[in-house]
Amino acid sequence: MRELFVKYLVLTIIIVFTIAERANCQKNIEENEVRSNVISLDEKIRVGKQALDLAMSTEDDKIIGSSYKSLSLSYMYKGILDSALYYNQKALDYLTICKDSILIPKTLSNRGIIFRRKGRYDNALEVYLQALSYYRKLNNSRGIAIISLNIGGVYQKQQNYELAQKCYFKARKYFKENEILNYLAKSDINIGVIYNIYGKHQLALEYCEKSYKILCETNNMLDAAIALLNIGKAYEGMGKHRRALEYYTQTEKLRLELNDIWGLAKLYSYKANVLVYLNKYQLAEKYFIKSFDLNKKNQYDENLKDAYFYYSNFQEKINNFPKALSYYKKYSKLNDSLSLAIQNERMERMKAQYETEQKAKEFVVLEQKTKIQNLKIGKQNAWIAVLVVVLLLGFVAVIVSLRINRLRADHKILDLRQRVLLTQMNPHFLFNSLTAIQSFILDEKNNEANNYLARLASLVRGILENSREEFVSLRTELETLEEYIGMQKLRFDNDIEYEFNIDSTLDVNRVMVPPMLAQPFVENALIHGRLRNNPDAKIDIKVFLNDSADGIQFQIIDNGIGLEESKKNKSGKGHKSLATSIALDRVKIYNFKSARKMHFEIIDRKNIEKYLHGTQVSYSIPLLIN
Repeated sequence: MRELFVKYLVLTIIIVFTIAERANCQKNIEENEVRSNVISLDEKIRVGKQALDLAMSTEDDKIIGSSYKSLSLSYMYKGILDSALYYNQKALDYLTICKDSILIPKTLSNRGIIFRRKGRYDNALEVYLQALSYYRKLNNSRGIAIISLNIGGVYQKQQNYELAQKCYFKARKYFKENEILNYLAKSDINIGVIYNIYGKHQLALEYCEKSYKILCETNNMLDAAIALLNIGKAYEGMGKHRRALEYYTQTEKLRLELNDIWGLAKLYSYKANVLVYLNKYQLAEKYFIKSFDLNKKNQYDENLKDAYFYYSNFQEKINNFPKALSYYKKYSKLNDSLSLAIQNERMERMKAQYETEQKAKEFVVLEQKTKIQNLKIGKQNAWIAVLVVVLLLGFVAVIVSLRINRLRADHKILDLRQRVLLTQMNPHFLFNSLTAIQSFILDEKNNEANNYLARLASLVRGILENSREEFVSLRTELETLEEYIGMQKLRFDNDIEYEFNIDSTLDVNRVMVPPMLAQPFVENALIHGRLRNNPDAKIDIKVFLNDSADGIQFQIIDNGIGLEESKKNKSGKGHKSLATSIALDRVKIYNFKSARKMHFEIIDRKNIEKYLHGTQVSYSIPLLIN
């Protein structure tokens, strides 16, 4: 009974939330202005997560899948596409379990939209075709029309405007005949976009204004903002830049109310471009900067590419040719990078398909050979069976012998792997350093770049010398670590205090330690601990004898954001600390080879005392004296 109640409660939350949104959407179509008190996307996400928590308690796959689907849509409209893709996959997983043939194609359609916004057009088309297959099996004409609309969007992005327009008109015909107003309006927007591209701006204006009126009547403010944007683009195409600016400003106001980050990132560059035509250069510069910041922060590379192009034209117009050239180079580089990524994605998918087909053929051949072999074996005489047994025994003997030899070789392989892991630390660290130098150069900080490069050369020389040895002196390790921290401080705006506390009973020249073992954890403190944003940033590095005096203890303590908060920040980005993984692998290999073990502990300092914050990394190394 309780479970049934929770199910109804989840559905009620979703329904009430939708009704509340519609009730709060006020419209004033006169004078082409929208007055709306719409529910923001942040609020949708908050309520969506509450609904998901309730849904999980029902253990009903359909309700859970529906909740994931709604949450994915909210993230998609906000422009947080990686999170949208994650929750969409979760929705598909649960809906596939319960075999919901209605919600699965809808979820696949949403997935295609996410891929399209990420610029992964081949993936989008593939997913749309899967959804289309579902709808055709169900003979669902409405679903087929929606997919046709979405496929048109992919063709449009691929600049195949003729095919895109055919898809839009085909979908529009169905939506108009069946009076499905929301999707009729979406079709009109897309047709208007094509007419804008063709230069038929009056036609584009007519279609977009019709769609805007319908969307306001149905309280679909997200799509209404898109219609407003394209009305502005039509006026811009006609050369009526002041009129275009008015609609861009209305679009900006509405998208700010909706917290539509993805839409704002695209809008700012359009608005800046119109301001350039109106000779409002100072205001245009501000909007270009807003566009750069928003697109970089959210990794909207397609939008960022367009913003670079518009900004380059702007700088050329005001005769700032060096800056115009610089941003045109950025535009070209990003454009080439996006094209190469799409080509690589296609090649990988074709390669995977080819390998799958080849394996299927090999399996068929192998299966046929096995059948033939079984027929032959069945016809053999008894003495052949005895011979087979002898051969099997000989084979077992060979396997045992190879196994013994393999075990003997394992220790040698582990030694080599230890060295390989150590050498992997160098390119990983070097990659981060070169990225920092690149950032200085792009920001035209040549002095900082030269200083950083000089210190990097000195540090790399020391690291190369240390990487040849399995153990180095404690003094060498500490000097390398101090040089690394000093170099990293050049990258940050705030000063980072650091302190070495070394046990006076330790002879730093004779005590031997594995090289570059502490560096990854100092790196994590600097980068993932957000010390660069902490005006009181500090790192304490302590080295002392343990209680039994047979090992030394390292402690790396920072006052950053802490382990738990760092994991939350990294989970949405799919980030993995490569240097930390390599360091832990080195410890595992050392412990496998040696009877005296290394011990590691990484804890959040607030678990020690509630008022503390930051991370504490502790590890012990068996005492080794040279």
